[in-house]
Amino acid sequence: MRQPLPSPVKAEPPQGWKPSDLHDPFEAYVGPLFEREENGERIFGFIADERHVDETGAVHEGMLMTFADAFLGGAAHRGAGERSCVTLSLQASFLTEARAGDFIECRTRIDRTTRAIIFVSGRFSVGDEDVMTATSLWKVLGER
Repeated sequence: MRQPLPSPVKAEPPQGWKPSDLHDPFEAYVGPLFEREENGERIFGFIADERHVDETGAVHEGMLMTFADAFLGGAAHRGAGERSCVTLSLQASFLTEARAGDFIECRTRIDRTTRAIIFVSGRFSVGDEDVMTATSLWKVLGER
């Protein structure tokens, strides 16, 4: 596998978290992104900073969608037996605002797997408050 790409911003991971290896240049640019394991579940997160907000100071929906694409895609990749997958669709519901300085977590779930399509959903939260939910479809490359 390729070497992970560095993020332009350095941030210490929160206690119990480690940096995620990022291979997509755009994801590396908006990172760093972090991960941890809890009861066999991989959980992902990022610290929102000034690069991630809109003119009102709220985390931009495009950043949340980038985060969703990165980690729902990672779940699809694992659900497809480590085979490459591409995004077919990604839908999101924005529930409340996150702000610069917030740590946003993502918990993913494989909802269904077929030979060629992986169905993944995710919950995005700051503390105990959900800020976004997302559902997605992923094409397993090489499968019909």
